[in-house]
Parts: sequence; structure tokens; C-alpha cells
Amino acid sequence: MDLINKKDLENLDKKGFVLKKNILNSNTINQIKSIILQNSEGKGNLESYYAVDFKSFLIKLLKLDYKKIINSYKLLNLKKKLKLDHYASMMFKGKSKLNMIDGYYNKKTFQDIIPWHSDRAYGGAKTISKFNDPNIFFYKFFFYLTPVSPNNGCTSYIPESHKITYAVRSCIFNKEIDYQPCWSLSELVNFINYKDNYTKILKKIDNANILKSFLKTAEFCIINQNAELYDFSASPGDVLVFNETGVHRGSKPTLTDRVVLRYLYSKN
Repeated sequence: MDLINKKDLENLDKKGFVLKKNILNSNTINQIKSIILQNSEGKGNLESYYAVDFKSFLIKLLKLDYKKIINSYKLLNLKKKLKLDHYASMMFKGKSKLNMIDGYYNKKTFQDIIPWHSDRAYGGAKTISKFNDPNIFFYKFFFYLTPVSPNNGCTSYIPESHKITYAVRSCIFNKEIDYQPCWSLSELVNFINYKDNYTKILKKIDNANILKSFLKTAEFCIINQNAELYDFSASPGDVLVFNETGVHRGSKPTLTDRVVLRYLYSKN
């Protein structure tokens, strides 16, 4: 079975994401889960990152971090077995590059792991000295190693929102509109509706229905913080593949701890 097929590519272009079932078997799930649980609590923990190239392997060697070196090789072997390089290149319609592997777990909580936001939005910084090309972004392979469901650790994603954020980044990059923080969903909505930004962003998208639908959905999600509108259920071994620039969140893991493995690719 192909991890990514023609229909999946169409969904990635149209919706920004695709969920694939039963990609990892139980033995692989347990092996990878045991690696991640060793030292990867919390998103963004420095210990959650694994080596992906000569430089990062050398750094871990200099630190005598032999366990992380061995585990990095195991995760790279899994990447090779699943042909992720090949599928990433298909998604980018050209050569791709593996930029990062990380894995982490989140303990049960009644707070979102991360709220609605869009990557490539400078983390909401108030001032930016240099703007990135809007075509630079990551596709993420997000492997679930524990069950997730609505309001239990799933990565919620607003369909077609990657088209909105691309238009925003493009307008900023081309100096058609002035930059304002637009990382969070509320910031993004305010930014789109600010002065004549809406007209210029709409011109980039060239589809009024997509923009109007997004703003309606965004307002609903902002008002209804616990809305499960774009939550989903996934089992251990399933993988969510998505364009990171779309608006998404890590919902609160209220029932079980969450353990995930991520591969991040860019266009080479």
C-alpha cells in the first residue's frame, strides 16, 4: 500500500492534510514509543530531537550521547523503510529535504497542547526585520503512537486554511500589506479584516467562498474554544500528513497521555 497516493496528493493540495490509517504495526509502535519515552517529555524539549545529518550526528558524538545516536539511526531506518523521502518529493513536486525528526509525549491535561495557530508566522513576533519567501514551508509526517480523539490530543486542522495563510504571507513578502502579528487564529482574523487587507488577500486567493468560509469557521473556533468541529480520531500507527502553514492546534489530551513521532520535510 502506498503511504501517499494520487488522491492523497489532491487532498494535500486542496485541504492541506490527509490522515492515513495503520501505517505502523504494533511491534514498530512499541519500539518507537520506547525510544521517545526515554527522554522526550513535552513539545520543544531539546532532548526530543534526533540526528538527521552528519553535523547533528557529530554533535551527539562529541557529547558522547551514544544512546541518542543509536536511536537516531533507528528512526532514519524507519524513514527509509516507509519511503518518506520519496513521498515528500512527490508532495513538493521536486526534490525534498529531511530537516528534523523529533518525538515527544504530553501528559494528560485539560489545556490544549498548543492553541489554534499557523506555522511560518514568526511566532507572533511584533516586529520582523526580514520576511521569508512564502513558498518555504514544511510538510509534516505526524505518527501517533497512542490513541487520539476529539479533545484528546488530536491535531485539529481547518481545511483549506493553508491557502489563506499563503496569501497572507505572499502579500506581506511582496509589501502589498504591512506586517502585523498573525500567528494565533484571533490575530490572523484581525489581520485579514484590518483596513483594506481583506481585498488584497482575496485577490491572491481569487476565491471569495474560501475566504468567507474560513473567516466564519475561525470566528466559531475562537468563540467556542472546546469546539470539536475539526477534531478526529486516530489509532496508534496512524499518520497525519499536513502542510504546516494551515491553521491547526494540538487539542487537550484529557483521556490519555499522547506520544508522537514527527518527520519534517522542506523543498530542497
